[in-house]
Amino acid sequence: MSGALLWAKAETQRMNNALVTGTANMVDAEIKLAQKLQQRVRDYVQWYHQGERSRSGVSILDYGPGTVRAFQHKTLPLVTSLCGETSRCILVDRSNEFLCDIRQLPSAFGLRIEFIRHDIFSGRRYFFGDEAAFVVMFGRTFGNLAASISETPPVEAVVQALKKISNSAKRCWVAISIGSDLRKDVAKSYYEAHPDFQLNVFYRMKAELPIDDNFDPEVFDYEADIKGDDKFMQVIHTAIVKRNSTFYLKDKSIKLLDGDRLHLKNSFSFSEAFFKECAHLAGLASIDVLSDNAGSDIHVFEKAT
Repeated sequence: MSGALLWAKAETQRMNNALVTGTANMVDAEIKLAQKLQQRVRDYVQWYHQGERSRSGVSILDYGPGTVRAFQHKTLPLVTSLCGETSRCILVDRSNEFLCDIRQLPSAFGLRIEFIRHDIFSGRRYFFGDEAAFVVMFGRTFGNLAASISETPPVEAVVQALKKISNSAKRCWVAISIGSDLRKDVAKSYYEAHPDFQLNVFYRMKAELPIDDNFDPEVFDYEADIKGDDKFMQVIHTAIVKRNSTFYLKDKSIKLLDGDRLHLKNSFSFSEAFFKECAHLAGLASIDVLSDNAGSDIHVFEKAT
């Protein structure tokens, strides 16, 4: 099974589990917040107060659009709301599979959509001149910062990541979804109940990298380690090797031993006050916070000009 298909399967399983248990789930909660975002987005960009803006439109940049379902329910409504004569939509993701799946959508035809495989935290400029852009990062992707394991808040990492995201355009607004529930026991239980969201990376490796047939994505178990305080929480996603494994990645031999622990990535959650403070240090002004009051937030910022 490909990484993209495994992710979609895990996404569906997580929603079904929530229906059975009556608990909230991140996917559904964020879709509801994205609907609120779509209802307010024209106010954020002052759509009705500038005739040129409503005629030309405002371009959309989506860092990490994810699955087809995520794109349809979160990004596409924003694109149609801000569509104009010269506006466009740019989707940036490291996964060709996710981008190719969206490219096949009938609803994507007729819209000016560009698909770019690239690092979402590269700091690359995508819009030039006076082209205005509304930048989104859903799925709590921002929380996957490549920061070291620490007991102290990652101020510098957050500020630098926000600067790189907002560097995409001279004039932009930025909407970023984050987790705000800092309860460690809840986070550990939640992530370990849905290991496929983290282990899908090994299926992506199998499908997308020059790796030999000895590589087995099933050789890994998952564990969530937790750090944090009242400002942040760091979930350290860890893969644990279940048995000895040797394979070639391109021309390099890699040997994994039973019990080896691999730090896959982080999932950071932040308090509202901490994230706003970091945004201010990055040159962004907070204009709204959409929250479900259950751990899912979307912060909306405007880049200082």
